[in-house]
Amino acid sequence: MAGQTFIDSLPNELLEKIFGIGARLPMQVDQRYPNRPLFSKTPYVPLFPTSISQVCIRWRETALHMPILWSYLHLSRTLDSHRRLRKNLGRSLDWVPNYLARSGDMPLYITLDTTRLPAAEVITRLSPYSNRWRSFTLLVSHVGNLPDVLPFLISPRVPRLQTLSIASDIYREGIICYEPLIPFLVNTTQLSTIRLTGVYIAWNELPLRNVLNLELLLTSRWPIFPQLSEMFSASPMLQRLVVRDDINTILRHVQQPSSRPTIDLTRLKHLEIEVYRVRDEKAGVAELMQLFTMPALETLTLRGLRQREWAAVTQVYYLPLDDIPFTDLILVTTFHHYSDIGLLTFLPLYKSDFSLRNMDN
Repeated sequence: MAGQTFIDSLPNELLEKIFGIGARLPMQVDQRYPNRPLFSKTPYVPLFPTSISQVCIRWRETALHMPILWSYLHLSRTLDSHRRLRKNLGRSLDWVPNYLARSGDMPLYITLDTTRLPAAEVITRLSPYSNRWRSFTLLVSHVGNLPDVLPFLISPRVPRLQTLSIASDIYREGIICYEPLIPFLVNTTQLSTIRLTGVYIAWNELPLRNVLNLELLLTSRWPIFPQLSEMFSASPMLQRLVVRDDINTILRHVQQPSSRPTIDLTRLKHLEIEVYRVRDEKAGVAELMQLFTMPALETLTLRGLRQREWAAVTQVYYLPLDDIPFTDLILVTTFHHYSDIGLLTFLPLYKSDFSLRNMDN
């Protein structure tokens, strides 16, 4: 056919796979965070299903027969619309009923930008569908906004929720939350992954319990040691822990007792630590690791360490020290386990396979 392009010849099955990948693409964020705002300065991206359904009749028909496309709800608006419309949600969210209808009974993957939309009204509109929430991402300006938002997340029942993410647009060491943080999303029987970026929540309250994967990114205000121990005890099946932060600030808040008790992470398989530097000082990565006993650890990933910081880790964990170029490095260690592993306090291994990857490769 004259004028037919290559993409016109793609079978519907392949086109559906491409559309599915597009729907799952993560939101744009600034990789320079926290030196730049995380999301407010990135260009507003139109809704993916709406965009592809306006290309041609075939694409529209394909999209309309894919409920999964319409189950990704990114609730935001342009800065200009936010300034003009403010609390007028009719024009800002008139697309939501169509998306909900076209998604059928598929699980919902929701991102709510509370810097552009009022949280109370939006959550009220979505609450009747809360039994379908599979993933919920909450975007706030900074951690101090959470007390105004979290009360609206107490009543929704979310029995299918598996992933919860909360991220602040702005992170500074001095920005803290002065009001009490409350438990929320109390009915989360399937919640397995929590990701906090630039914020912290009530450490020993729901939903921070029974998680398998925990990512703490720039959440320096950890609780003191007894409360931290209680928090991890509430998630006995935790398998993956990611920490990207100012390590020394964490340690100052935790205040491990002089007797050096440890917190048992008996099921932890993957530990990832990335050093974020507020000050030019030695990061206590080894001290952070020594807060925990990790007998099942399989992989250890360390990013941003300096040589003396890695040397301190090797003194505790018997890992190789020599011939390591310390420039933007990523260290990945895979541990071998043995039947008498329980005899080891800090070191969950007798030997290790060690590999080094440079971030540029």
